[in-house]
Amino acid sequence: MIECRTAEERRALAPFYRKSGDVMARSALEGRCGRCFASDDGASALVIARGFVFPAGRAREGFFRETAGELPPGFLTVSGTAAWRQIAYRYGAVIRMTRYDMQNPPAFSEEALRALAVPPEGFQLRWGDEETAKQALENAWSEDLCTFYLDAAACARDGLTVGAYWQGKLVSGCGAYARTADAVEIEIDTHPDFRRRGLALCCGAQMLLLCRQRGLRPHWDAMTKKSARLACRLGFLPGRAYPVACRE
Repeated sequence: MIECRTAEERRALAPFYRKSGDVMARSALEGRCGRCFASDDGASALVIARGFVFPAGRAREGFFRETAGELPPGFLTVSGTAAWRQIAYRYGAVIRMTRYDMQNPPAFSEEALRALAVPPEGFQLRWGDEETAKQALENAWSEDLCTFYLDAAACARDGLTVGAYWQGKLVSGCGAYARTADAVEIEIDTHPDFRRRGLALCCGAQMLLLCRQRGLRPHWDAMTKKSARLACRLGFLPGRAYPVACRE
């Protein structure tokens, strides 16, 4: 097992993930997050990014066993072929789930997004400011909006965190769960007391407008059918369902 630490070593793994549109795996290959590993013979690869694991190449238990000590202990999602999943099952990833890789339309309707980005009465929408990032990081329900970044200041500089406020308090938001040079993995979270009010929809719409302005490709990987339906309301196309193996 070889950990790929340099940019050159990570670039050597790119062919394994050429057909993957997953932003988290690509972000790790760009050195923005996570860790990358290669087998000694170069036939297999594995990327760990924010609790997600992306094995590729030849599925071999020996290589997975070597990297098992580096895997997140709390929650593990393994993507890959059926052969890789069978190996993951033997290492505790016995929970079987289905995720939905939503597809981008040829173009998002800016007019439709602007209409959706209007918050409900009494709420205020803000984005790209440090206060939004700061409040997001202070609460367990919202921290995933910004934990890709080193701190609130770095998150604010990137300008890709949208927040819905009620009486000065962040109650819903959309952020970059991961980021590459040209793409963003969309993350939306809402405080339990403020759900079903259209806040996730308006935050998501504003994020897509920001992506459009910056020439970034938004990516939406839905964990549930409810999340997939929200993505469709924002203009994404129905996604490809695919199985994953999880370890809690």
